[in-house]
Amino acid sequence: MPPTNSNNLPSTLSLAAAAYSGNLLLLLDCWNNLEGRERAYLPKETKEPPQAWSDRIRRTTFDNRFEPAIKDYAGLLSVFSLNDDTAQSILDNQNNIDLMGNDLWTFFHEVDQYCLRDGWCGVMVEHPPEDPNINSQADLLESDRRPYLVLVDRRDILNWQTTKINGKPQLTRVTIRETRLEPDGDYGEKEAVYYRVLIPGEYFVFQIIEGKGEAQLLLVEQGTTSLAEIPLVYYSVTESGLFNAKAPFLNLAKLNIEHFQKRSQLNEVLRKCNLPVPVRKGLIRTVDDIKKVPPLVIGPNSVLDIPADGDFFFAEPSGVAIAASKDDIKNLEAAMDRMTLDFLTSGEHQKTATEVLLDSTKTSANLKGVARRKESAMQQIFKLWVAYTGETEGGGITQDEDLLSVPLTPEQIDKLESLANLGFISQRTLLLLLQRGKTLPRQFDIDAEVAMTEKVQQKDEVLAA
Repeated sequence: MPPTNSNNLPSTLSLAAAAYSGNLLLLLDCWNNLEGRERAYLPKETKEPPQAWSDRIRRTTFDNRFEPAIKDYAGLLSVFSLNDDTAQSILDNQNNIDLMGNDLWTFFHEVDQYCLRDGWCGVMVEHPPEDPNINSQADLLESDRRPYLVLVDRRDILNWQTTKINGKPQLTRVTIRETRLEPDGDYGEKEAVYYRVLIPGEYFVFQIIEGKGEAQLLLVEQGTTSLAEIPLVYYSVTESGLFNAKAPFLNLAKLNIEHFQKRSQLNEVLRKCNLPVPVRKGLIRTVDDIKKVPPLVIGPNSVLDIPADGDFFFAEPSGVAIAASKDDIKNLEAAMDRMTLDFLTSGEHQKTATEVLLDSTKTSANLKGVARRKESAMQQIFKLWVAYTGETEGGGITQDEDLLSVPLTPEQIDKLESLANLGFISQRTLLLLLQRGKTLPRQFDIDAEVAMTEKVQQKDEVLAA
C-alpha cells in the first residue's frame, strides 16, 4: 500500500477517517462473512498447536446476523416514487442511472446498504469530459453524453476540507481512492491505485510511485467541470453532520463477532465431552512399570489384563458449563434480534400486543426519520444532475408511507372485524384496511378475493333456494 503518513500525499487519511478505520474493517469483515479473516477473530490460544488452531477455525461457522439486518432495512427504503417535478433527463435515464445498466431503484438499494452498513457513503454525479467534436445540440444528443451516478465507498473517501458558507459546511476539496484493474502481460491483470482530487470546477488524478527514496507523485489526468461545486453528495440516512455519521449497526456487528467466538468455544467443549478418555487403574505402580506396559489397544478383538484390585473405565467431562454456554449464546442471539427487524416476523416467541405496538412504533419512527434524510439526499443528487443538464428543477422522491406505518394491533383488528360483521363497512373495505395495517401481505389480491367470495355466496343462495 502507498504510504499514508505524509501530509503531502493524497493518500493521507484525515483524522476522522483514521480514527474510524478499525470499526470499518470490522463492519466489512462481518459483511463478507469473515472470509479469510477468521484467524483475526479466533486467535491462537496459549500453547495451542497450529494444526489444532486451524481445525478449530474450520469447525466454526459464522452465523451472519449482520448482513441480513442491513438488507432488511435497505429493502424498506427501496420503495419510493419519483415526484412530479423530477427532471425529464432523470426520467429518461432512470433505467440506466449509472451507465452500468442499473435502474434508479436498484442503484439506491445498494447505496442504502453501504450507508446503513458504514454510517455514510458518497454518491458522485459524474459527467463525461468535454468533447471537442460536439459542435451542436444534435451532436450532443447523438453522443448520449449525460450525467450518471457513481457509488463511493466510505473507505475510499480518504481526506477532505470544508469551509462554512452561511453557517453551512461546504466541501472545498476531497480525495477519492480508485482501484482499477489494468492488463498485466498477455492475459493477466493487476490492481492499480489512483487518487482523484476534486475541487470546485476541477479534478486531478494522481498515482503514487514508490521508489528507493521518497514516494513520487505522478499526475496522470486533470480536467474541469461545468459546476461551481464538488459533485459529491454526502449520503447518510442517520446523521446530517458532514462525514460524521457513525455506523448504526456497529454494536450488532460486535455482538455477531462475540457470538462467533462463543459458538467456537461451545463447539470445542461439546467435541471434548463427546470423546471420553479410557482410564486403566492399578496397572502402573512405579516409574519402571511405564516402560513395561504395552500401548493400550481397545477393540472387539483385544483383551485387557489388569490387577485384581485394578479398574478400567472411561472418564467423561461432566459438561456442567455446556448449559451455561448455551444460555449465554441464546442471550446473545436475543440481543442481536432486538437490533433487527425481527419483530416484523414475531421472532421465535409470541409477543404480547403491547410489545408489538411498542417495538413497531419505535422502529416506524426511526424508519420515517431515515426516509426523510434519504429524500433530502436524493434532492441534492438531482440538483447536481440538473446543474449539468441546465434544467430548472431536479425534483426528488417520496417514500412509501404505508410501508413505514405501524402494524395494526390485535384489538384494532377485532374492532374492524366487528364493524364488518355489523354491516358498517364492506368486506372489501375490511380487507383493504387489513392490508394497509400489515395484517395481510402487500401482494394479496383483494379484488380477486372479493369476487371469489361473492361467487361462493351466490352459489350457496342458489342451493338454499
